[in-house]
Order: sequence, then C-alpha cells, then structure tokens
Amino acid sequence: MKLKTKIIIGICLTLFLFFLYICYGLYLMSIEDKYGVFQELYYEIDKSDNYFIIVDNKEAGLIQKLDDEIFVTIDDCMKHLLDYSNKKIEVYQFEISETKTDFTIKDAILLKNNEKTELIFKN
Repeated sequence: MKLKTKIIIGICLTLFLFFLYICYGLYLMSIEDKYGVFQELYYEIDKSDNYFIIVDNKEAGLIQKLDDEIFVTIDDCMKHLLDYSNKKIEVYQFEISETKTDFTIKDAILLKNNEKTELIFKN
C-alpha cells in the first residue's frame, strides 16, 4: 500500500474511534441527566436479579429493569423509579426462596433481615 493510503486509513480509524468515544460519553451523560442521584442504582441493577424497594418505611415493592428503564411495582401498579425521587428509599437484592402473589411491607422486612439479602442503595 502507498503511504497516502495508510495515512488516510489511519486518519479514518482515529476519527472513528474519537466519535465512538464521544458517543459513549453522551450516552453516559444522558443516564446521569435522567437518573441523577439514582445513577449508581441504574448501573447496579441487573435485569436477571431480584430486587425490592422500601419507600419511606411504609410501602414495599419489586424493581424491574425493562429496556434500560427502571420500574417499581407496588400493589400491582408499575411506576417509574423517578416518581420516588423525593422520598426516602432503600433497595435490596435478594434470592427467591418461595413464590408469592403479593409483596407487602411485612415480606420486605422479613427479607431485609435475611442474611442473603444485600442493601445496594439507600438515600
């Protein structure tokens, strides 16, 4: 190959990597702008694991990550996590030992005291 061809390929590859880096940075900024204080929780939650949330020590529900959005299901009502941004929340990761149709605050407190349950976020 000629020197000019090598230079052009090198410049194109460098520009491609630069724009890829910029796009990744913009993606991270969009998550930071959207979730704010919940940004760490967004990265911590995995779609395949089980999580529950305790809101103001009054309500409890399950957390699901669907299509890069985090939803909270409390009393068969699914809301976005950002609806709870002005409330005190605790998020725990747990292992399922039995299947339940309802998930109440009593169930959450029992799971919270379980040794296999791990606190992953608290504000």
